[in-house]
Order: sequence, then C-alpha cells, then structure tokens
Amino acid sequence: MIEEIAKEYIALIPNLFGSFSELNKDSVELSHLQNHVIEYMYMQNKALNLKEISIGLNIAKQQLTNIVKDLEAGGYLIKMPDIKDKRAVLVSLTPKGKEIEDKKWTKIYQTFSKSITKLNKEEQLDLQFSLHKVNVMLKKMKD
Repeated sequence: MIEEIAKEYIALIPNLFGSFSELNKDSVELSHLQNHVIEYMYMQNKALNLKEISIGLNIAKQQLTNIVKDLEAGGYLIKMPDIKDKRAVLVSLTPKGKEIEDKKWTKIYQTFSKSITKLNKEEQLDLQFSLHKVNVMLKKMKD
C-alpha cells in the first residue's frame, strides 16, 4: 500500500508543477529567484529578516543579499532595522511588491478557472473533493 501511495504522490508532483508552470507563464516580470523571494514574502505576510527568508527558501544568505538589493532598487522591497535585534534588518514588501503578486495570483486564478470549465460538473466535484482530501492528508502527515 505504501509503495502505491508513494508512486501516486511522485506522479502528482510533475503534474502539479507542469500545470502551475503553465498557469504562471508570462505572469512575472522578475527573474526566477526574485520571484521566489517576492512570492515567499507575500505568502508570509509579514516583515522577515534575511536569515528567515534564507532558511524558508533554502537560498544562501550571500546570494539572497544580492537578490534583496536588486528588489529594493526596483521598488519591490524595503529594508528597515529590526528593533528586537539591532544587528538584523527586516525586509518587507512595498505596495509595488504586493501589487505584482496580487496581479500574478489574479491571472493564475482566472486561467485556472477557465481550464476547469473543460471538466463536466461531476468531474469538477471530483477534483474539488480530491484536492481537499489531498490537502487534509498532507497536513495530517506533517503534524
């Protein structure tokens, strides 16, 4: 049983990645890593220090420093001193950074919603239930 579940899970990854890549195509004006940083900051919805971003994205802090510098120069991020740790700097999204992510996720939602119409109502219900169930099970396995 475990082997079959593992095979299905592994088969799901490229399907999801391919589907998401197609939805995300042409929706970003930033480099791949810049997009990851902006997206991570957007999902965290709070100011983070460089160490937290580095750990969360598994990017070397030295590499992240240059990416953050470029994003700050582009007006997507702002750095400010961390009042709790005088040695650290907090990074947060600017309105421009939030706007680019809002636009991207709106486009992804619209494209995905359009593709769902290729399924009949019963298939749509099956997909909804299946996705819900997968999410619940994956969260349960994480705890």
